[in-house]
Amino acid sequence: MAGRSAAELPGDPGGPRRSAAMARETDKGSWRGKWLLVAALAVESILATGCDGGGALFVVSLQPVYTQLDLEADSRLNGMWSDKDGDVTFSFQQGTENGKENEYKLVVKEKNGEQAESGEFEAHVVKLGTYYFLDIYPQSSNEGSEFYRLHFTRAHTFARVEINEDSIQLAFLSASWLEAKKDEKNIDTPCVKVDDELLLTGTTEEVQELVFSHASDDEAFANPLLLERQPVGEEGQ
Repeated sequence: MAGRSAAELPGDPGGPRRSAAMARETDKGSWRGKWLLVAALAVESILATGCDGGGALFVVSLQPVYTQLDLEADSRLNGMWSDKDGDVTFSFQQGTENGKENEYKLVVKEKNGEQAESGEFEAHVVKLGTYYFLDIYPQSSNEGSEFYRLHFTRAHTFARVEINEDSIQLAFLSASWLEAKKDEKNIDTPCVKVDDELLLTGTTEEVQELVFSHASDDEAFANPLLLERQPVGEEGQ
């Protein structure tokens, strides 16, 4: 589907950037486990672990960064992608059902010592002006009773994405950057703070304005995660 034009969105268009990286290539110690345990699974007790302060590396939001008009499909995304050390893999599978062609099933796997952890997500490619983003949303957890699961709230994460034939680059919106901007009163996007964590609570339009307006900011989208395509024979391993 066609994305919105730059004229329909606030901010100045700029080149794609990058963001909250994974595993070894940035901060091995602080990143380890947070991708799957924080972003991947559920956001506990309405406190979506959002901004850096206490530990989260990237921003989370109750609302997606897209409307149906902003979604696009890119067949190059299909397949398995891994960091250079093979510690983190992203596997994308584009939907084939009618009406779900712009939706991807995403499985993220991360090695933790001798063990491997994984999480399943819905992912969407979003075009805002001249920029492309990836909106990632965890699947519902099947663990615990229905009453127990009602006390967990899922949240969206989003990254600017550059998709190439043999590599993709993800740049998540930095939690520490947003925390600083909120403290400076330079950003008025609605959010709540619980136990020193920020959770975006604004509408999709407000979230889009925040993301698009700062898409070319190296500090807002920092610490790139580069993933390389894996040969088809390795995808089942």
